[in-house]
Amino acid sequence: MIAFPEMPKYAATARHVYWEPVLGSGERITAAVAVSGANGEHRVFNLLSPEALSILYRSQGDNAMGLVGLITDSLKSHMKRAAGDLRDWVPPLSGFFAAPPKQYVGKDAADVLDQVAGLHSSLYKVKAPAKPARLPSHSDDDIQRRVRDAVRQRIGMKADRIFTPEGIIEVKEGSRIHHLDIPIKTETKVGSIISAWYTTPHIIENHFLRAQSNLAVASEREKYQPGLFISLPSGLEGHKNQHQIEDLVDDIYWRLRRIGYFLEVRESAEALAEEVIAWAA
Repeated sequence: MIAFPEMPKYAATARHVYWEPVLGSGERITAAVAVSGANGEHRVFNLLSPEALSILYRSQGDNAMGLVGLITDSLKSHMKRAAGDLRDWVPPLSGFFAAPPKQYVGKDAADVLDQVAGLHSSLYKVKAPAKPARLPSHSDDDIQRRVRDAVRQRIGMKADRIFTPEGIIEVKEGSRIHHLDIPIKTETKVGSIISAWYTTPHIIENHFLRAQSNLAVASEREKYQPGLFISLPSGLEGHKNQHQIEDLVDDIYWRLRRIGYFLEVRESAEALAEEVIAWAA
């Protein structure tokens, strides 16, 4: 014996509302659905989420959301007054048009909504594309501290022979004292550590130019060999500035190599620490 599934017992009248954003254009999208159930349940669903409207209309998304909100509020008020009767509702704003009411059956009001939306709306449940995760920012001071700590873990007190106190070199010229941000200094070498953990290539470039200027002064006419160590963000793949940051670091590498600077680029503080130890030895 063949067993047929039971017919849904929830019956409802539903009416969807079209929106013509540009009056007279003929371009219409389904903005809302009103469902009036035979059991006295009356519901109104907005089919255009804030995410969908922000994609469609950018800065005007909030205004568009306000217009659709006025329509759904009007529908709710009408259905409350008319005991769910959808036939006499008139849109309070121009540009909105109500389709004729139709009969549906389903499991519940949400099921009827899915039926109507599936037939008349391509934007129902649309979601904005996922934004790339924002990279954490680490300042130069933070990266320098991490590298210094990693070096100390490996060579102990010998690290004090590599790093300058407070990461600063004082240069006296006459009665004036100038301070250079130079965290690494040995008998023959001066080095700097900078972070590329910033959201824009412009910030990274500014920090690089400052570091290069300090190294140029600290090297004292080639008395010391200058070196630069760059901490590159891990997880850069897929970030909106990935290619710009990578191209900038490649350009920095090329420029410094051309003028005789030592340069290493690593993702972790521990890897940079190994390079600092090897270079300073």
